[in-house]
Amino acid sequence: MVQVRWYRGYKYRKNPQELIKLITQKIHEENLSQYIPLLRLEKGVKPRGDFYFFLAIESPQAGQIPQKVMDSKLLKLPFFQTEAVKGLNSFKYEEIKSMVGISHDVHDYTNPIPYQPLPKIIIEHPFNFTVSQQTNSSPQNIDISSHRHEHLIYWLSAIRSGTWELFDKTCNQLEIKESKRVLRRLKLLGHLEVSADGKRWSIAPTAMVQISINSDLQEFIICGQRSINLIKYLQKYTNLKSINQPRGDAPPCIYIQVDQSVNICALLKTIGTEFSLINVGEVSKKLVNILPNINTWKQNLRDLQGIVTTCYEWERFDNNDFVACDFPSESGMYRMYNLNIRADKPLRTLFHDRESNLWLQGDWYGLRFLALQQMEHKCIFNYDLSNKQLAILASQRFPEIYERALVLASGKLPTYVDSWLVYTNIELEMLVLLSAKLNLICAREFTYA
Repeated sequence: MVQVRWYRGYKYRKNPQELIKLITQKIHEENLSQYIPLLRLEKGVKPRGDFYFFLAIESPQAGQIPQKVMDSKLLKLPFFQTEAVKGLNSFKYEEIKSMVGISHDVHDYTNPIPYQPLPKIIIEHPFNFTVSQQTNSSPQNIDISSHRHEHLIYWLSAIRSGTWELFDKTCNQLEIKESKRVLRRLKLLGHLEVSADGKRWSIAPTAMVQISINSDLQEFIICGQRSINLIKYLQKYTNLKSINQPRGDAPPCIYIQVDQSVNICALLKTIGTEFSLINVGEVSKKLVNILPNINTWKQNLRDLQGIVTTCYEWERFDNNDFVACDFPSESGMYRMYNLNIRADKPLRTLFHDRESNLWLQGDWYGLRFLALQQMEHKCIFNYDLSNKQLAILASQRFPEIYERALVLASGKLPTYVDSWLVYTNIELEMLVLLSAKLNLICAREFTYA
């Protein structure tokens, strides 16, 4: 028999997270998920205010509650005492679409999608932090994770190139979680590159990247392909240190120091008898100089053609969350879903440029950054001139290629401090260029002298 999906609405007060948890659990206990596959909350719901929610019900006829649901104890829960509209018991999705947010799948009650109130951004000084604020991991766990990622970079260096599936499988074997995020970190650190379609990766050539120079020392980091034999060989000619990343979620950074009097060309020639190693200079500064402004970067993004908007369900990025929308009618970041197939993950996340009517593809953080600029959000930063530390809000993370310039200035991924990401060894000259290209605003005044 053909089933029709319709919605029954209710009004409730108090904790929406508790509502989702208890309703989902009861549906599971009563084995009702085939009749009630999901529920939707009103957009912008607050934890202690009145709000509406809607149960999706599947039955032969709209407005007809399946008998098994009527016989269960589900509707006896306190959440269902007040109807959304008195006397109106049946809604189509089109009738509520503009007022509800993302759906909450109830099939797996042990892992429902929880309601999370939007975090309040507190503009505090991000450089006044203790070690405990930087990470929730213990030093022992960071060492274990670093060791696993070190095995990964050695394996990637030996294989040199491969498919995304092979990369993902290797991460699983090494008990490294969130392989897509790992891939992004390796790109930020200059260790590998990925094809335009994301299906293949290749290790970068071994390179010395200069990060500082003073009257006594020249300091470099090693990027790209590495091996144990290379590390041992470098230890003969340089002062080499292996330092864990702040959270241990990437391979340790290899730092090498040599006296100012050492001729780098001669050193490379000596090392070159055994290993291929190139000196690429201060990559971070070079990269910042050649990167375009954000508008030009947007124009160079790949366009995905052939999208028929009426064939999909859509969610639009609105400040800190995605909310359901009828169809993409304005510029912004969107998630697209199959119209008739229930799924937790979107098919794609894209940026819609209304003026050119293009669907642009790019890294997730880059598309979000574009969306924030489209909504005229102030993208702010803090800068500690004396320590050359730059802090940006985690919710305003830069597009990948711009963040790579920040990471390669020190060889370290950012430190997480509350709602901030803190990057080290950022010269003022770099910051001034980035500020102009990304339309950044300093949250506090600082002295240039």
